[in-house]
Amino acid sequence: MSYHRRLAKTLALFTAAASGALALWACGPFFPDWLVTRESGILEAPTVWLRDALQPLPAAKSPFPLVADEKGPLHQTAAADRRDLETALAALPAARRQAVVDPYMQVRDAVVKWREEVASWRETAQWADPKPPRPQPPPLAVPPGLPGELEDYLRGAIAYHQEKMDAARAAWEKLLARPEGERKLRSTWAAFMLGKIAVDKDPAAAVRWFERTRELAGKGFADPLGLAQASLGWQARAEAARHQPDQALKLYLQQEKAGDPTALTSIRRTCARVLAQPADLQRVARSAEARPIFTAWTLSVWTRVDYDGPLDAEGARKWLAALRAAGVAKTDGADRLAWAAYRAGDFAAADAWLKQAPADAPMGKWIRAKLLLRAGKVAEAEPLLAQASAMLPPAPGPDHELWSAYESQVRPALRPRADGELGAVRLARGEYESALDTLLSGGYWTDAVYVAERVLSVDELRAYVDKTWPADVAARYKPAEPGNGWELTYAGLTPPPDERTAHDVRYLLGRRLVQVGRYAEAKPYLPEPQRAPMDALQQSLATGKDESRPAPERAKSLFRAACLTRHQGMELLGTELEPDWHLWEGSYESDPFAVARADAKTHKHLGPSKDESARVARSVVKPAKRFHYRYQGTDLARSAAALLPDGEDEKASILATAGTWLKTRDPRAAQPFYEAIVSCCGDTEIGRKAKRLKAVPTMDTCESDTKPKQKPED
Repeated sequence: MSYHRRLAKTLALFTAAASGALALWACGPFFPDWLVTRESGILEAPTVWLRDALQPLPAAKSPFPLVADEKGPLHQTAAADRRDLETALAALPAARRQAVVDPYMQVRDAVVKWREEVASWRETAQWADPKPPRPQPPPLAVPPGLPGELEDYLRGAIAYHQEKMDAARAAWEKLLARPEGERKLRSTWAAFMLGKIAVDKDPAAAVRWFERTRELAGKGFADPLGLAQASLGWQARAEAARHQPDQALKLYLQQEKAGDPTALTSIRRTCARVLAQPADLQRVARSAEARPIFTAWTLSVWTRVDYDGPLDAEGARKWLAALRAAGVAKTDGADRLAWAAYRAGDFAAADAWLKQAPADAPMGKWIRAKLLLRAGKVAEAEPLLAQASAMLPPAPGPDHELWSAYESQVRPALRPRADGELGAVRLARGEYESALDTLLSGGYWTDAVYVAERVLSVDELRAYVDKTWPADVAARYKPAEPGNGWELTYAGLTPPPDERTAHDVRYLLGRRLVQVGRYAEAKPYLPEPQRAPMDALQQSLATGKDESRPAPERAKSLFRAACLTRHQGMELLGTELEPDWHLWEGSYESDPFAVARADAKTHKHLGPSKDESARVARSVVKPAKRFHYRYQGTDLARSAAALLPDGEDEKASILATAGTWLKTRDPRAAQPFYEAIVSCCGDTEIGRKAKRLKAVPTMDTCESDTKPKQKPED
């Protein structure tokens, strides 16, 4: 990663953190927002990454290259200095040339070392009490024997680093007063630095110097550091300082289009300052070139009133008011202004701007669909959402801007988000299979699971899976680590590849089939590691329920089935959502998804129908308790124990094992096993221990092959 890119990423993340935009989980997986449980989330305006919002905007192309160095500008400048000096002295004998280069580089190295010490001091001094003294510049002098322009430039550089700006200015102006033929190497450097030292105190002069930098580079004066390109951002800073933010934004956009990642942070900061300055905001509103840049920024701000509250609409409201005050009633990008108006909560203005928007603008269709949803016109909104989704860009890759930040705050204006909303609309309309398909395509796994696990019947889900997610596609998925990995999926940001979707949907179906006792049908849908335990469970149950077999044999088989159900139940029949939360491998739990979905307070037009609610009621696993398979395992153990005579150690062992499975989490459910041990097996060693403890003795006598080799405790 280049110095500029590292700097940009650091600034972006710092800005986001400082604004309260990031929420860092201390532990646990990423918990994506649930889409279909809150209508407000579906009706909310989408946000957008600034880079994406700026991408379609036109800007003058800079003819100058962007030059960056991994080690940063100080080392970059020193290296270029050495190269230029050696080139200028090439005609001298090697010994004489080295006698000039060595002391020159000693000065340069001393400057680099001192500036690095100052940077380190700044990092520590802000927290130290008392603050350590600031490192002082070393004694520096211009060594003899340098070509004139290099001597002038170095003298100015020494003065600049010693914060003697008048001396620096004089040295660089002297350099630029030389005949052109005598200053080919350092003219752009001098002009650029004269702009830098003027940028705060005399921004108008700084603008002239930065323009001169580009003029000199265009005439062929050496520019190995890419100062002509860098001058765009510095000139923009000067323009902002003299309250010409429209010019600043145009230059920053040109800088961003040239590939300089620091431009995005500059645009953010400039727009934030403009928003707080009414006169500057009016100037931007009147500028046809700056308006779309500011609109793009407005749409990209994703701060919220509270962490999980609504988007902060204040910026959008101020921007719309500024446009009205500037008399802007018609302009390009009307679909984006409709988007901004919708975000501001000014739905009448959004409707008015939509009337000017191109008919084929995807954001226009999307915002129109949201307005229709607000009005309860769900059927009319659905086709518009579908059209918008097909026209919107897909989700970007993991190297995208701010991707490493926790993006649960972002509702990106991308195809996955529109797909998620379309899936929610289809669910509300009772189009269950289509809703499932659309939610999956958008990457909204949790919402899709609700449809697959609680709304569709087992047979409906199986028909959908067989038609849509074939086994050969699922077989290509190779998880990087145990578990399905969905906890790392950012809902609506990174739709998973088809291989993983096929794997997980088929696996979900397999577990649903096991839950209803259709073991043979379940096996082809289970991942390979679960198929052998499935066979063992099916065989143990068949033997245990075969009344023609001896009771001890049946008891042993039923207890084996109980052990498999208890210890591998999450993998074989665990629910993806409540109550088991296979979604997070049972390590975490949340409020019930179905309860949140059914909450009438969170829905006005997109809540569950009576049919959906009835389906959800029928699909509840029994018992509807956390780790429900444990209870099923204990029921099997109880049946196994009932086949054995009272007073036997084996019977007491089975009862104690089953009670152990429940007593920590559900002591009341474990109490009957304690009573059974005392009643039927009180004279056994386990029975006597139970009497002393007045509780089920802790033990687990399951055979090792009924337990997975590696598995977190659930």
